[in-house]
Amino acid sequence: MAEVPPNRQMSWFLKFCESTLAAIALLNSLLIPLEFLPVAFFEQYGQYFGYLLIGMVMVALLSSLIYTWVWHQREHSRAINSPLHHAWLRAIIRYWLALSIASYGFAKILKTQFQTPTFLLDMPLNELRGMDLTWYYFGYSYPFAISVGLFQIVGSILLLYRRTTLLGVVILLPVMVNIVLINLFYQISPGAFFNSVVYSLALVFLLLLHWKKLKTIFWDAVDGLPSILLGRSWFKHSLRLLPIAVAFISLKVLIITHPYDQSLKGSWKVEKLIRNGRLQPTTAWLTDPKAWSRIYFSGLEGCAFSPNPYRFTASEGLVGSYAFDSLQNKLEIAFYSRDTLRATISQRTAEAMRLQGVLGRDTLDMQLARLQR
Repeated sequence: MAEVPPNRQMSWFLKFCESTLAAIALLNSLLIPLEFLPVAFFEQYGQYFGYLLIGMVMVALLSSLIYTWVWHQREHSRAINSPLHHAWLRAIIRYWLALSIASYGFAKILKTQFQTPTFLLDMPLNELRGMDLTWYYFGYSYPFAISVGLFQIVGSILLLYRRTTLLGVVILLPVMVNIVLINLFYQISPGAFFNSVVYSLALVFLLLLHWKKLKTIFWDAVDGLPSILLGRSWFKHSLRLLPIAVAFISLKVLIITHPYDQSLKGSWKVEKLIRNGRLQPTTAWLTDPKAWSRIYFSGLEGCAFSPNPYRFTASEGLVGSYAFDSLQNKLEIAFYSRDTLRATISQRTAEAMRLQGVLGRDTLDMQLARLQR
């Protein structure tokens, strides 16, 4: 990483950011031994970790505020070697990032991350927390976990050398921003969210130190090909927006031309099933795979009939695609088993409906109630 020339001083704010990140790096490193404490310790005192993180940030801000003020004052009197201070602070930030992010990379490879407890595998999907879903999804493919881990490890190694710091930042920043979004929107633990945000801010800081170079590469640099002349400038600008507009409009048209996607979409409980004029008992699903208890309409993704009221298993139920004419209330379902159900929907409200039709040699009359999920 290029040093700050002695005759060029950084602003007070940039010094403050640099000092704060270095202070957080040092304080955060002091928390590493906590990872080796027994689980019982975290169960008893884990609720206080949020206060610990807040206190750490406050100490870092206060100490950096004082340090930067002294530094800036001494710099004006030329009584301090600022480039050497920058070198030390940035080295602390780079080595801390390398240690922290590489630890997460090795955790994926050594299978201490993305491991789902077996009891969660038997829970209904809609009862799992965001963190449980995330861990199961990313842990489903070990090669994928290795790939992400290698990106983190290789990027961390590049941070350790000034010449390759920028390349390491470019590799790690997209990974860390993605992790920040996952931690935020899937409600991962506050500690993990805090770390991911701080790592990302530190990477952004290292990136912005090369702002002029990046601007030259990504904004000022233009290929040497001749410009295509298409008349007035407004026409050319409109043409640039055409691919984006076509992408949106084509999908919107697809949604509009499939209104049934919203009409029936959802999960429905079979409150009453009459087959061939005979009312099916509520326990019939235990022995009869055609005694459906749940019906799922998923729009473009198709539909499914399940006898089991507690879970859906493809081998037990029927899966297929459907078309619904909301004007005539006609429903046609083509099951992948090559059976076709032709039915009429009546008494349809937002919460209930009646389905009457023929499937093979059977006549069906079902009263359905929408399940709230």
